[in-house]
Amino acid sequence: MKPIPFKTSFLLLFIFSMFTGNTALAQKSQTITFKANTVVETALLAIKPGKEKQFSEEYFSQAIKFAPTYGARPIGSFALVDRKLGNAPAQMLVFFEWESLEKKRAFEKDLGFLKIVNIRNDALSFLTTGYFKVEKDVSIILTEGKTYEFAALWLDPNNAPKLQEYFEKVGPIAADPKVGFQPMAQLKSLGVEDRTYHPNLIFLTEWTKGTKGRDYALNRKDYKAILPLRTAAAPYIDMFLIAPIIQ
Repeated sequence: MKPIPFKTSFLLLFIFSMFTGNTALAQKSQTITFKANTVVETALLAIKPGKEKQFSEEYFSQAIKFAPTYGARPIGSFALVDRKLGNAPAQMLVFFEWESLEKKRAFEKDLGFLKIVNIRNDALSFLTTGYFKVEKDVSIILTEGKTYEFAALWLDPNNAPKLQEYFEKVGPIAADPKVGFQPMAQLKSLGVEDRTYHPNLIFLTEWTKGTKGRDYALNRKDYKAILPLRTAAAPYIDMFLIAPIIQ
């Protein structure tokens, strides 16, 4: 999978700066926070070539005028650098906070949104979204140039306990200084049928040793021996290497 084009990355940065009021393009690090007792909307999307202006000016700049009245807050956005598992043809990952599921549902019934939603849909070649939560507030620091991973797992109810067994056995491998595996956040599905993206779990991870550490871990014999546990527990996984779009 090719990295997202610079033009699109810059556009998305501009879009989110419009919402937050932050235009410090030279900033190299950013802290994002997932808050407990809120709805975390997760979106994977791709913008059609030539439709960037339509998405930003005709949809997003209009939506942000009234979305905050429904408790909306952008959390963070990422370019999808490399697809490792799954088949989602996305360019970008976005996390958005809503005060409650009821508020988000009300936003989608707002006449202002209904007037522009098809403009958004026409500008996108791919969009899938879902609702998630965190058990407690989680703040993570994102830095340009570091290696981050997004993994969304669909669990097999009959084999889900094997995931915990996998985690227990992978622990010593992850602790190897040559690997540099650093978990950052875990999100759980709200379990509602709204939208189209319904993995049971989402994990955000930093590989502090970069892709070299990741490749080293995945090629170890002891890791390959326990990988079937994860495969059995989660038959389908979306997994991407991601790059934060620093605002």
